[in-house]
Amino acid sequence: MNKSAYLDAMGITSWRVRDSKSCAYQVIWDEGGELPNAEPLIDSVLGLIGVTRDQCEFTCEPRRGKQIVWDLRRHKVRPRTAWLVSEPLASLLGSSAAKRALWQQIWQWQAQQTHNHAQPKAV
Repeated sequence: MNKSAYLDAMGITSWRVRDSKSCAYQVIWDEGGELPNAEPLIDSVLGLIGVTRDQCEFTCEPRRGKQIVWDLRRHKVRPRTAWLVSEPLASLLGSSAAKRALWQQIWQWQAQQTHNHAQPKAV
């Protein structure tokens, strides 16, 4: 019997080397979205919240242990833990109202970050 098949039959997973390029953040979007067409917008938004594209994993399903920085799904799932929540990319690219709502969230997020860093620390 194949060693791998034997372990699989017992429900034991194989040991794998950990991915050294671990991304701390997630951008959640709908499968089949306009991700390539929206690269300049994505880079601008991430830059405004202090995150780079290399720090993000772009996925359709959230994964535990990683902070969601931007939720672009059509149907949002509770609890909402993302820093930013916007319309899907296709709507965002074609709607000035959707962009305005996103920029408002970014402004609020930046104001909150500034406020949190300005608080004196208790000794």
